Amino acid sequence: MNFIEAIFNTLRNKALNALGVERDLIQLIQDRDISRIQSMMQNRDSYVAEAIKEYNPVTHDVMNRPDKPRKNKEPYKVEKLPRSRQKYINEVELFFLLGNPIKWKSGSGIENKDEAFEAYIQFLKDTRFNTTMRQAKRLAGAETESAKLYHIYNNGGKPAVKVLVISKSKGYTLRPLFDQYENMVAFGYGYFLKEGDRTIEHFDLQTPNFIFRCKRGNIGWNVTPVENPTGKINVIYYRQDKAWAGTERRCDREEMIDSKAADTNNYFADPKIKATTDVISSLADPDTVGQVIQLTNKETSQIDYMAPPEYSSMKESEKQDLNSSILFDSFTPDFSFENMKGLGTLSGEALKRAMILGFIKRANLKEIYDILVDREKNLILAIMMNVTHIQLREKLAKLHIEHEFAEPFNEDVQEKWAAVGKAYQDGIISLEQAVKMLALTDTPQEEIERIMSQKKGLEQEKREK
Repeated sequence: MNFIEAIFNTLRNKALNALGVERDLIQLIQDRDISRIQSMMQNRDSYVAEAIKEYNPVTHDVMNRPDKPRKNKEPYKVEKLPRSRQKYINEVELFFLLGNPIKWKSGSGIENKDEAFEAYIQFLKDTRFNTTMRQAKRLAGAETESAKLYHIYNNGGKPAVKVLVISKSKGYTLRPLFDQYENMVAFGYGYFLKEGDRTIEHFDLQTPNFIFRCKRGNIGWNVTPVENPTGKINVIYYRQDKAWAGTERRCDREEMIDSKAADTNNYFADPKIKATTDVISSLADPDTVGQVIQLTNKETSQIDYMAPPEYSSMKESEKQDLNSSILFDSFTPDFSFENMKGLGTLSGEALKRAMILGFIKRANLKEIYDILVDREKNLILAIMMNVTHIQLREKLAKLHIEHEFAEPFNEDVQEKWAAVGKAYQDGIISLEQAVKMLALTDTPQEEIERIMSQKKGLEQEKREK
């Protein structure tokens, strides 16, 4: 208890000049009133639940179509045909933003072979940055929010880091807390763990100075504070609109039309016959049609197969309009087989113009994810400087790292080489810049020295001849 009280006193002193929300948070932690803390934090559960419902085809409204009652028979089971439009739109959105991994480069004149920069790149590989980034983006597009948790732990006496992507669909409740300037003051995440025969609720609360492990007890909450070695909240919180926002009603309408059309097809799938009463009475079995049918009245007796109603042009037009409007309203290019056949010969700028909707949406998303990736970079550097790579602290502090979202479509390499080569021959760019733009080597300076050495050797041979 002395240790816990000392932590609370430290927090109180740090927050004397802080915002009121921070002072309230500290007081509630000291009082073990975690339920009150949860009520203070941002709660988007209703929006998340709605998005998850729309993302999962099994929970779409079309699945609730009632069966049609029939007299003296079992109800007619109507067709329920949901679609995965939301998933398609979300995956295309993910492809345009993170189809290729994010590019990193060291600025301020520091070579990419610098020890600190190489350590940073290796940290990204060890924590599977590209994979977890795609997971977090996919979940955010599907549920409107997700988070990447950097869990620091002791691995056989050595500090280690594990990155965990958490969201509502994975069993977590996300509770960020922001001030009026949208700075994150704290982040909490709730989950349940099986302990023996009981399922216990947990709630971890992260602040820049301490991590509070909260566990619901028989009466109230038990709180265990742990010092945060990084000085930052070890969570990156991703939030965006649903990838298919604005198309919900049209998606529902499309599913209903498909299901009703399927009902019509089912109804007329087996041959049906219309006949006058005298013909029906002459049949041995009214439910079947014999091979030979006798017509008693040549003028009035009739028997014909019923033809299914034709698909109206209005319905076909609506289907096409729904398809195009859903994609257009969600800024989603059409990657259907028929559409892609016409794009097979396009490359470079022509392909980009054809897919302009996807690039417009990509630019909008970069307004969100550019900031978040930069925050994650700063968090990674803090973890390295204070936990995993303390010996490189000074070099890491001086390191200036920049990122860039890679183009979704791989560039035409030959066209790029030709363009860079011509620019160099025309004297527009230097040899150093040309080598860097081609990006064919991880050590551009050494490559430049080899080129210059070979060039001098050739000039020497010419002079000798």
